Amino acid sequence: MRKGFTRKPQGDEPAKRGKNYITRSGLQRLKDEHRFLLTKERPAVAEVVAWAASNGDRSENADYQYGKRRLRQIDRRIRFLTKRIEAAEVVDPEAPRAGQPETGHSSERPCAMPMPRERSEW
Repeated sequence: MRKGFTRKPQGDEPAKRGKNYITRSGLQRLKDEHRFLLTKERPAVAEVVAWAASNGDRSENADYQYGKRRLRQIDRRIRFLTKRIEAAEVVDPEAPRAGQPETGHSSERPCAMPMPRERSEW
């Protein structure tokens, strides 16, 4: 993305980090993916990259180049997941929210749309 389209915080304005509202099962999925990337995926790819680097000439070594690319992707995903997990606020989707009326129960005003006519009246 070009720099002209990004907004940096002004002087004394701190960068605001929003909350990540998520269900308990969603948070668990994020944590599972984070743990998998850190303990299984990244070490396996790092091992392949180390092997490929030991073969010499890295400029023509596809295993090395694609392995390094995959490591960058994994690191980016780990950083993203870490931030999302830190900002996570677990919510219950079934719990009523404060300040929101229940659908169809709190309105005293009748519906503004007329009722549909019977097909025989068409």
